[in-house]
Amino acid sequence: MADRSLEKEFDVLKNDLGTLKEDVSTIAKLLAKKGQTQLNEAVDNGKARVQAGVDVLEEQVTARPLTSLLVAFGVGILLGKMTQR
Repeated sequence: MADRSLEKEFDVLKNDLGTLKEDVSTIAKLLAKKGQTQLNEAVDNGKARVQAGVDVLEEQVTARPLTSLLVAFGVGILLGKMTQR
C-alpha cells in the first residue's frame, strides 16, 4: 500500500519537474528574444550616432579642407613619434 502511494508521489514529482522544465525553457526563450531586441536597438542607435559623427566630420572637412589636412598631418606625426620606440 505504501509502495503505491510512493509511486504516485514519484509520478507527480516527475510531472511537476517536466512542467518546471517547460516553464524554464519558455522563460529562457522569451528572455533571449527580449535581449536580442534590445541588442538590435542598441546596434541601430550606435550606427545612427556613428553616422551623425561622420556627417559632422565631413562637413568640417568640406568647410575647412586645408585646416583638416594640417590637423591630420599633425596627428600622423604625433602617432608616429608615440609608436617609435
